[in-house]
Amino acid sequence: MRFGFLLARNFTLSPMSLFVDTLRLAGDDGDRSRRGRFDWQILGDKGLPIRSSCGLELLPTKQITDPQEYDNIVVVGGLLQGPPSLSAEKEAFLRRAAQRDIPLTALCTGSFILAHYGLLDNYRACLSWFHIKEFRHAFPDVRAHADTLFSIDGNRATCAGGAGAADLASHFVSKHVDNKAAEKAAKILVLDRIRTGRDVQPNGELFPKARSRHIRRALLLMESNLQEKITVESLADKLGISRRQLERLFATEVHTSPMVAYLAIRLQYARTLLETSDLQIGDIAYRCGFPNAGHFSRVYRQYKGVAPSELRRA
Repeated sequence: MRFGFLLARNFTLSPMSLFVDTLRLAGDDGDRSRRGRFDWQILGDKGLPIRSSCGLELLPTKQITDPQEYDNIVVVGGLLQGPPSLSAEKEAFLRRAAQRDIPLTALCTGSFILAHYGLLDNYRACLSWFHIKEFRHAFPDVRAHADTLFSIDGNRATCAGGAGAADLASHFVSKHVDNKAAEKAAKILVLDRIRTGRDVQPNGELFPKARSRHIRRALLLMESNLQEKITVESLADKLGISRRQLERLFATEVHTSPMVAYLAIRLQYARTLLETSDLQIGDIAYRCGFPNAGHFSRVYRQYKGVAPSELRRA
């Protein structure tokens, strides 16, 4: 299987490295870095280095030619400031690949690049919880979520980034070689196990005692649905359990109800916006699922002991 890598300016090095190393270790017998069952090329102008967000630079290994030379085109995203960070040549190459139905994969913020070019419209896409709100605001036609490590939807693959890139690469290894090869790569990389597309991203710090898969996924679904609130019944249905089971799990693990936990997440996000943005309080209320600024202010004061306007002045 042949992978062609398009690296954005200031790309994130760790997901790209973990993805390639998983292919390298899984595709070879022993540990001699032979390409074996997988091949990969970094596409670009030969001799012109591509800078990563940490300052290290990589040289392209092959010039951009025909996308049909590859079985999968992998876009590695980078810092989000400014316009899309692919050159015109790389953009044209990416569009040709999409027109010819070549599978596209986005690592980390590579999803922003695919979405910017309309290549994720009406697809499910996995984002990091850190970027999900920004992404949904910019690309409403993409069915974005942040409750798993990676997502496969037809010929589009996306992942949240970080170590999740190794898990996504393991998915390709298991599919095109076998599970044994994927397990071998994970062991050499000292990963405790191969996580699947059903495993959830680590949740925030509000509920550090959350351990079970059901509770962690429920919390991530809440974090992914702040503006358009999701009901407890819908949460339970998405998790494949009853509302009663969900409420029992919340009471046991995080010592509160699902609705109280949901409100805590919404208020935490509201505080972040109050402290780090110039948004009007009414806009913050709307983004956090409150019908109006007055209702938001009353609830915030009730639970936090200070009005949003006072917090902002402070």
